[in-house]
Amino acid sequence: MKGIVDRIEGEIYVIEVKGKTKDVEKSLVNKDVKVNDVVVFRNGEWSVDENETLRRSEKIAKLMNDVWDD
Repeated sequence: MKGIVDRIEGEIYVIEVKGKTKDVEKSLVNKDVKVNDVVVFRNGEWSVDENETLRRSEKIAKLMNDVWDD
């Protein structure tokens, strides 16, 4: 299962999975996970998918540059 970290509310990580948000206890999330990271659920833990997170960040940066480039 793959998702994107929407926000962190205290001990809960809100992860968007297939367009729906899911509340996940902090104990099930790797300590390196941050807001906006692409995460995968493997072996009972959510962890960062570094390649997908980088691709997503680059795509968003390009979109922002395109919007502000007139």
